Amino acid sequence: MPILDTLSDISSDDSDELDSGVKSSAESSVSEHIHEDSSTNAVVSESCSENVAKHVKRKRKRKRKTDPPFKDPQLLKYWNRRYDLFERFDSGIKLDCESWFSVTPECIARRQAKTCACDLIVDAYAGAGGNSTQFANTCGLVLAIENNWSRIQLLQHNANVYGVSSRIMPICGDVESVLRSLRRVTLRVSAVNEGRKSNETVAESVPLLNETVTSVTEITEPVFSIVFMSPPWGGPGYTGVVLPPGSSSWNTRRRRQWFATSGNAVEPTKNLEDLHGFQDAVDTAKHMGCRLLLYLPRSTSVGQMLRLGWPSKACSCTVCGVQHPVTIEEYTVRGRRVAVGVYIGDFPLETS
Repeated sequence: MPILDTLSDISSDDSDELDSGVKSSAESSVSEHIHEDSSTNAVVSESCSENVAKHVKRKRKRKRKTDPPFKDPQLLKYWNRRYDLFERFDSGIKLDCESWFSVTPECIARRQAKTCACDLIVDAYAGAGGNSTQFANTCGLVLAIENNWSRIQLLQHNANVYGVSSRIMPICGDVESVLRSLRRVTLRVSAVNEGRKSNETVAESVPLLNETVTSVTEITEPVFSIVFMSPPWGGPGYTGVVLPPGSSSWNTRRRRQWFATSGNAVEPTKNLEDLHGFQDAVDTAKHMGCRLLLYLPRSTSVGQMLRLGWPSKACSCTVCGVQHPVTIEEYTVRGRRVAVGVYIGDFPLETS
C-alpha cells in the first residue's frame, strides 16, 4: 500500500494562503487585545478623574460645612453670613461674640469708605475693624477708637489679614474723651487799619497796639475732617419683636407683610437717647467742625436722625450753632434692609 505524503498533496499556493491566514488571524487577535487594553485604560483614567473630582467636591463641601466656633444658637445666622461680614473670612479673620452682630458688612463698609475718602478719619466704636479696614484703603490714616482692649487686638489682627495695619492707629479709650483731647489748629486773624494787610495773622505781624485792632476772630480747622460712628445697638434683640423661624432671609416687603398681618406686633422704633454717651459724642464731633457719618439701626426714628443736624444745645460757639444738611441712606444686603446711614454735612454721595 503506497504511503502518501500529506505534504505533497498541498500545493505551494495553498501553503502561502495558509501562512497569510495564520498571520492575519494573529494580527487581528493582537489588535483586538491592544484595543481592549486601550479601552480598559481609558475607562480606568475616566474613573480616576471622576474619583479626583468627587474627592475635590467632598473637600469643598466639608470646608463649607465647618461647625461654628460657638454654641450660642442666636449667633448661628451670623455665622452663615460670615462671608458678607468679611469676604476674606477664611484667611484668618477673628471675631468675639459681640462683634458677630455689631460688625458692618463689607459691602456697606466699602461703600462708606468710598464716600468718606480723605486724609484723616476717625472711626469711633471701631470694634473688630469692619469699617477701619475699608477706610484704610481710601484714607491716609484711620484713628480707630475702642474701649475694649481685647477687641483692639482683634482689630489689629484683622487689619493684618487685609494688609492695611500700617494705616490704622488704634486707641483704647472712651470715644467722647478721645474726641475732646484732639487738638485743633487755631489762627487768630486781625483786621487792622491802613498800613496792614487785612489777611495778616497776629503771629506774622509786628506787635499791634490795641487801638489798631478792629476785630479778632478764631478760624478753627479740624485735624480730622470726618468722624464715623457706629455705636452699640444693644445686641441681636434690639428690635424687641420675636420673629418666626426663617425670618432672617426676609426682605423688606415680606417683613412688612408679616407685621401687617400679625396684629399688634409692630417693630418698635429705636430711641437714640437709649444709646449711652452717643449724643455727647456727636456734640463733641460737631464742636470740632467735622463732618459725620452715623451707622444706625434700620428702625431709628426719622425725626431723631434729622435733629442730629440741628445746632447743638451743649455749646454756644459759632461752630456748634450751624445747622448742617442731613442725608439718610438705606443699606440692604441680599434684599434685606439691615441699617441706615446718616450723613451730617456735605458728602459726595452717588445716587444709583
